[in-house]
Amino acid sequence: MYNEEQKILFRYSQELDVSYLQELYGEDLQQAEMVFESSAQQLKSELSLAEARFHDGDIPGLKKIVHKMKPLFGYIGLNKIMSEFAAFEQECAQVIEPASVESGFQRIRMITEEALQKVDTETKRLKQYNTQYL
Repeated sequence: MYNEEQKILFRYSQELDVSYLQELYGEDLQQAEMVFESSAQQLKSELSLAEARFHDGDIPGLKKIVHKMKPLFGYIGLNKIMSEFAAFEQECAQVIEPASVESGFQRIRMITEEALQKVDTETKRLKQYNTQYL
């Protein structure tokens, strides 16, 4: 995780699972940047779809989208969020009425928006690191 010319160390934000990210990406910070960027884009897209499913009252559809979103948090070092999404996914599996999952949905929506802020900040840091000596 060093820039070869200047030997500048890159450290992931402590808000993320640093050891997991180091294990996942090693010294390939360009790959990390690419995955962070694509994960953020996909999370934004999936969140919009989840909101549409929720507002349509399509709980099975919402559950599928939440299932698709869950692993994206791992790719960006927010592993703890995956368990919250798994719990909400289970909640969706047990209810039929949209009103029953409203508070849970609002919570995962808020969690996703906060996560997107973190990943956008980390992506900017990775971009800056990866391009400063090109």
